[in-house]
Amino acid sequence: MFGWPLLSAGLLLACLISFGWGMRRFFSQPAGENTGMRLIRVCGTAFGLLHLAAIIATPSVSATQVLTGACLYVASLGTFWWAIRANAACPLSAAFSPDEPAHLVEGGPYRFLRHPFYCSYMLAWTAGIAATGRWWLIPTALVMLAIYVRAARMEEQKFARSPLAADYERYRSQTGMLLPNPAKLFRAR
Repeated sequence: MFGWPLLSAGLLLACLISFGWGMRRFFSQPAGENTGMRLIRVCGTAFGLLHLAAIIATPSVSATQVLTGACLYVASLGTFWWAIRANAACPLSAAFSPDEPAHLVEGGPYRFLRHPFYCSYMLAWTAGIAATGRWWLIPTALVMLAIYVRAARMEEQKFARSPLAADYERYRSQTGMLLPNPAKLFRAR
């Protein structure tokens, strides 16, 4: 089973490289780097290294663990790049940016959830736990979840104060925050 840790490590690195690319090349930072972005970068780097170490230090895992982790990593990558594509014409500002929203995206993964990037990141953090069975990685996912929820709430407050407030409230009533909400999707249809 020598290849299993390599598969998980490769998928984790693909996620981390994609996320790093997004931070440097995709998201705008209208007010420059902020404390929240620095926190995401520092925690993401440190936790990414911890997850990589856990994968390397856990060569004996079941096929179920490997497949579950791989599926979550692939879902993370798919969601991330789908959200990038949905925003290609007009990239978003980075997390914790103080700017007012200029547009509302409702296509691509945004049809199902309001914050697909944060969902993508959480899928990657969850994948490391699933792929290794190392429960001591759970706090890394919880810390990142707390940061992403705070950023998402701040973004939603910006929409509530913007000229897009009514459109955003309608959209918000039809979609889940970080995960698709079947009840909202059903009611919206």
